[in-house]
Amino acid sequence: MAQLPLPLSFDKRFSLDNFIAPDADYLRRQLRGLFDATGESLIGLCGAADSGKTHLLNACAHYARDCGLPYHLFDAAQLMEATADGFYELPGGSLVGVDNLDLLAGRKAWEQQFYQLINRVKQGELRFIFSLSRPPRDVGFRLPDLKSRLMWGLLITLHSPDEEQLAHILQTRASLLGLDLPQDVVNYLLSHFSRKLSDQMQLLHRLDHAALSQQRRLTVPFIRQNLP
Repeated sequence: MAQLPLPLSFDKRFSLDNFIAPDADYLRRQLRGLFDATGESLIGLCGAADSGKTHLLNACAHYARDCGLPYHLFDAAQLMEATADGFYELPGGSLVGVDNLDLLAGRKAWEQQFYQLINRVKQGELRFIFSLSRPPRDVGFRLPDLKSRLMWGLLITLHSPDEEQLAHILQTRASLLGLDLPQDVVNYLLSHFSRKLSDQMQLLHRLDHAALSQQRRLTVPFIRQNLP
C-alpha cells in the first residue's frame, strides 16, 4: 500500500490559513470541525483541477500534526498501483484523507474497501475526507451503495479561482517565498502565460530560483529575460 509521507517540516504553502477562496472561512470551520470532532465525520471536496482540493488535503495534514492527531493521507493515483488488501485495517480513531478518489472508480476491490471504510465512519471508528473531480453521483463507481455512502456526509463544491483571486494567490505565495510581486508583474504573468493556477505556480518557482541566483528583484524586464 502506497501511503503519502507527511512532510517532516511545516510547509506554509499548504496551510488552512492561507487558502484563498470566497468561502475560505466556511471551509476552515468545516475542516477543523472534522478534526476536533465537532463537525461532520465525512467530508467530500468536489472540484475541477486547480480548485484547491490537494492544497486543502495537505493543509489538513499539517493541522492534524499541530493537533497531535493521527491523519493518514493517500493519493488515489498511488493507490491504483497498490493492492487493496489491508486498507481496511486502518486503526480505529484515525482520520483518513484520500485525494482524487474518483481515479479508483471501476476497481472493484478498492470500491469495496471504501464502502467498508465509510461504514466504519458511520460507526464512529474513523473520520474521512476525500476529493473528487465531480460529485459522487456523476463518477463511474460500479458499486451503487458506495455512491450513496459518499453522499452521506458533507459535500463541498470548490471552484477554480477567477482572475482577481488568482492575482491574490500569486502575491500571497510570492510573499511566503520572500518575494515582492508588484501588480504590474502580476498583470504581465496573467496576460502573457497560462492562467491555470498550477502553471502560474510553476512560473513563480522558476522566478524565485532565478531571482535568488541573480540577486534581482522581480520586474517585467527581468521576467522577459528569464521566461522567454
